[in-house]
Parts: sequence; structure tokens; C-alpha cells
Amino acid sequence: MWWQGVQAAGFRKYAGEFMAIDVSPRAQAMGGAYGAVVSDVTAGFYNPAALAQVKQTQVAFMHTWQFANFINYDYVGFARPLAYGKTLGLALIRLGVDNIKDTRAALVGSGEGDFRLDLSKVRQFNAADYVLFISLGQQVSSRLLLGINAKFIRRNLADHSANGLGFDAAALFTVSPRFRVSAMLRNITSTLIAWDTGEKELVRPTMSLGSAYVFDVPGMPARFTPSFELLVRTETLPNLDNGGSGFNNSGIFTGIAGGELLIQDVLAFRAGVDELQRASFGVGLHIPHLFVDYSFTSFDQELGNSHRVGLVINFGS
Repeated sequence: MWWQGVQAAGFRKYAGEFMAIDVSPRAQAMGGAYGAVVSDVTAGFYNPAALAQVKQTQVAFMHTWQFANFINYDYVGFARPLAYGKTLGLALIRLGVDNIKDTRAALVGSGEGDFRLDLSKVRQFNAADYVLFISLGQQVSSRLLLGINAKFIRRNLADHSANGLGFDAAALFTVSPRFRVSAMLRNITSTLIAWDTGEKELVRPTMSLGSAYVFDVPGMPARFTPSFELLVRTETLPNLDNGGSGFNNSGIFTGIAGGELLIQDVLAFRAGVDELQRASFGVGLHIPHLFVDYSFTSFDQELGNSHRVGLVINFGS
């Protein structure tokens, strides 16, 4: 019943953290500092304004092995350009723990104060969170892009479920061909998630302000892109580095950073530091119509490491 305890403890304060987990290995490898970098179908998650840069139909897939394969995290995304500088995005994420054993009804008393486990009465259940994103990116001018998200949330825990609805807004501004800045406001009016038990969770607004600059590497057919992002929260986060004990009390403002070295537009090496001061690393391979990315983040000996693999497929000439 570990998962149920974690969920119950986080009902009110940390209800929305499952919606903040990276869906792109490229983004995770760069510490999550991705709002001013993203230019593909995953923009629906990181900065829906950047979807307006997608000029051909794209699909994306991602799977994460996390916490010693105990938790599975999956993402699928789709983007399609429309008329008048608009691009539509659809995405679905699932975070879940499957086949959890429930032994509460299986403990049988002997009448003498001791108990035994009746295996015939052990049942299994799943705990899973789903979020459906509907995104729209709009090119306002040659420099300014704007975007919005609608998020439909479904949470399942054993025999109980919850539903919620939230909205995001974002902007991407090209200062120069090499320099871009971004802004993303998540859960604009706060997102309410209501359980069938009467419990209510409130996901408060957060803001991220990002920047990225592209440098040519002297003497190499390569480019280096450092990216930075300032996260503005209204509450602190649980400290996952300590297995969930304690809190990350860095305050309302937190900085994250990352970088990408792209060689001949084919091979990419990435590194970054995320909101919980964890180092992350990754590589990417770009071939015609296909982008393959991998990232790695270290937690601790008990929680294991996070391995993320993703594909972006581009349908176009």
C-alpha cells in the first residue's frame, strides 16, 4: 500500500507534480531548461507557442524506466500544421504503477492474536494518472509565437477516480536568429482535481522564463546551445533525492540549466541540472525524418536511476 500512502499524503499540496515530469529525453538531459529550445511536437508540453514552428506532421513516443522499473511513464504526441500560421497538437501521458497487491482483506486471524495471509484473498489494483493535452500554437509575427493548452486530467487509484481540467499559456520570442526567450504559465487559474470521495486537489499556477543562445564551435562543424530557465512556484517541492523525506526549500524561485552540442546536425550530446539539483545527461541521433533521443538521471541507491528513450518522426519531404 506504499503507493496509496504516497498519493494520500500528496492529495492537496503536490497534486500536480505528475504533470511536471519531462516527456522529452532531450529536455530531461538538458535539466528541463527547454522552453526556449523546443521546436518539435513535444512543444505542446513545454511551450505550446513553439508548436507554430512545426511545418510538417509529426508524431512522438517516449517511455521511461523509473524507480527500479517500479513506475512506468509513457507519452505519445501528434502535431499537424493548419492554415494561417497555426499548428494543432494532441498528446497523452500516463504515469502508473500496475498490479499492486492489496492484502488488507487477506489477513486472517487465528483467534490467538496472530495472523496469517490468505493468498486466495489477495487482490491487485492499479494506480495511474492520465493527462490529455490539446494544444494550439499561433505565429503572430516573424518573431512572436503564442500558444495555449487545455489539459484533461484523470487519476485512478484502486476503486476511486478523479477528474480535472486545466489551462496553460505560453509565448516564444526570437530576439535574433541565434537568441530566443520564452515564457510559460501553467495552470493559469489553478487546476482543480475532484475525487469521487469528495477530496479535492488544487494545482497552483507556476511560471517559467527561459532563454537559449546558439554558438558556432570554432574549428568544428558543430553548434553549442546553452539554455537557462527560471521557475517561479507558489510552493516548494518534496525532495525526491532523499526518497521523498524532507523538502526542497530553495524558495519560490529556482534556476535550471542545460546545454546541447550538435555535431553536423546529426549527433547531439547534452547535459543539465534540474530543479532538484540532479545532474542529467543524454545523447541524440538525427537522421532524415527521425530523431532518436536518450537521457539518464541518477536518483539514489534505493530509488534507482531514470532512463528515458524517445522518438520523433517527421512526415514530410
